[in-house]
Amino acid sequence: MNALNNVANAQAVGASFVKVENTAPLKDGFLSIVLDNQDPYIANKKQSEKDIQDGLTALYVRLSNDDKIEGESNSIATQKKILERYCKEKGYTGLRYYDEDDGYSGTNFDRPGFQRMLADIKAGKITRVLVKDMSRFGRDYLQVGMFTDVLFPSLGVHFVAVNDGVDSKRGDNEFAAIRNIFNEMYARDTSKKIRAAWQTKGRSEHLTVHPIYGYKKNPDNKKQWIIDEEAAAIVQKIFSMCMDGMGTTQIAGWLRKQRILCPSAYNKQNRAKSPHKPPKDPCKWTAQSISTILTRLEYLGHTVNFRTTKESYKSSKLLFNHPDDWVIVENTQDPIIEYSVFWTVQNIRRGRKRRTTTGIPDMFSGLMFCPDCGQKLYRTRKYNGKDTHFYTCSKYHLDSKYRPCTAHYIGNVALETVILRNLREAISYVSQYEKDFIREMSDISIAERDRELAKSKTELTKAESRIIELDEIFKRLYEDNINGKLSDERFIKLSGDYEREQDELKRLADIMRRDINEREKRKTDAKHFVAITKKYTDLQELDATVLLEFIEKIYVYEKDKQAKTQEIQIVYNFIGAFDFVQATAQSGNILTAKTTEKTA
Repeated sequence: MNALNNVANAQAVGASFVKVENTAPLKDGFLSIVLDNQDPYIANKKQSEKDIQDGLTALYVRLSNDDKIEGESNSIATQKKILERYCKEKGYTGLRYYDEDDGYSGTNFDRPGFQRMLADIKAGKITRVLVKDMSRFGRDYLQVGMFTDVLFPSLGVHFVAVNDGVDSKRGDNEFAAIRNIFNEMYARDTSKKIRAAWQTKGRSEHLTVHPIYGYKKNPDNKKQWIIDEEAAAIVQKIFSMCMDGMGTTQIAGWLRKQRILCPSAYNKQNRAKSPHKPPKDPCKWTAQSISTILTRLEYLGHTVNFRTTKESYKSSKLLFNHPDDWVIVENTQDPIIEYSVFWTVQNIRRGRKRRTTTGIPDMFSGLMFCPDCGQKLYRTRKYNGKDTHFYTCSKYHLDSKYRPCTAHYIGNVALETVILRNLREAISYVSQYEKDFIREMSDISIAERDRELAKSKTELTKAESRIIELDEIFKRLYEDNINGKLSDERFIKLSGDYEREQDELKRLADIMRRDINEREKRKTDAKHFVAITKKYTDLQELDATVLLEFIEKIYVYEKDKQAKTQEIQIVYNFIGAFDFVQATAQSGNILTAKTTEKTA
């Protein structure tokens, strides 16, 4: 309790919850976020015991949650009575109970009571094991057979399943294997029914028992989450600090310094159940916990189910599902984070952290792309005595002899000038013609998306056709080599060239398929873009935060050496590519300006 005396709340660090509105549909880009979830920590129960004499009879009882439905006949108390009566009839004394496994599945042998009994058996303390029936021992016939037919006989342990008439000393095991198979079939069938019920339930409500940090259960409806304003203020503060450029480690350090309770300690203080045990230091925030918070779609007001799964009913190991397999139920609770803020934070965290040789991140890192090959543009320092640098296509540098792509060279000064001017024009246009902008975006978004999709699908079809064609070429080359028409050296060279071409086509085809799927699901959201422009009414200079809020990608085309011009295309967040210069000219009823930007 002494550790809790020196903690701070949200108000003490200047954080207060601000109610947000969130009516935006989810972008498909969010589903590419695979969160850093942890497997639940299961503490193994440890019990110190005094040495006991040899020759004990183990009375093992088990009851799963599914067995409880069957009523009193399978209850722990009933099982004990049956075993005690049997021991009295047989004159067995020195009884020891293993009754901890209440609520454990028969397909899982990593049960505390079973493991404790197994340890005593291996230590030579147990000479006899009694169970009510074979299903109480387990429902995996291979595992059950290993214990009853191999391990127990080798250790001289007498095994009895009372109601099934199984007694290893009398040799009454003829039908035990068949019973074990039926027990496993029952477990498999039960697992299918439970999974089907969960799948149905998971499409309409929360499956998790514990609300995440920032929410709490509605006292009037336990299935509904409501905002916990104290914790929600800290969540908003975490997103704000990330927007300001702080990393997860820095944010965690700041929260520790301010003595803010970590989620598990906060839940304990507020008497809320938590799947995690609080650390010794109640203010021990970690970079991983911050990262998890920053990628939680629930803060947008949505429910996310089936992030994890199990390979089978026999396995307790959690496997992470692909985001396509998640079930997202939108607008199930009030949002804590605005859609635009969440989107910007994901962009910040999408690996756009490439640092320069000076250790300072480049603000354009991860934003610039080559329109010809699709690869990123990388920064290169210019050694001319000035603090200047330039950007070139990364594929251009892969092979200095053949140059698989052109340089797409652009200097940082010219780039910053063009981008700053375009952003100012965007802010000016939206502030003057907000209604026209929203109406125009709704009119052109569908047509433009259809054109882009048609073009991408045509390119994908060509790539897939060429991949099939290369397979046929491989076959002909192989036949020519076998028939002696083509030498081994020539075959190796040609097949190697074609194989590299096919591998590259397959890679590009995969990229195009993902891009097509994403674009088909993407919806234009002009209102969120408008909200961003209102935050920067007097934009004077660029930084990483401004760029990531406004821009999704920047395409830099090769220079037109004759016209001495270079085209730069900006793809904005929420709205895609949009020519604000032309839109301003049309709205102002003046001469249409050129869309090509000149760079020195």
